[in-house]
Amino acid sequence: MADKGDCVALADAIASLREQIREAAERARHLPKKERFRITEVEVELTVVAEDSVRAGAHVGWWVFKAGADLAAKDIVTHKVKLKLDVGDIEVGSDTQTN
Repeated sequence: MADKGDCVALADAIASLREQIREAAERARHLPKKERFRITEVEVELTVVAEDSVRAGAHVGWWVFKAGADLAAKDIVTHKVKLKLDVGDIEVGSDTQTN
């Protein structure tokens, strides 16, 4: 298995994405309407590895590799996972105005 410093649990990665979307929505509440946009779906592609847990009754753990992780020197098999997440209709924005 890869060094745990190179990866994060899949559930934690998705939870972090959810939190970032919520934070963006909260920030957008304070922006002018013209600087806001809507997100209804998020598509994410991740490089993951599956690992069997040695604990009795435990299941396979899925780990997402962090950006910049050196996978070439590791003796692991990675998988690409693409997720489409329906986030409803969330209004988000940016503090930077774009033209």
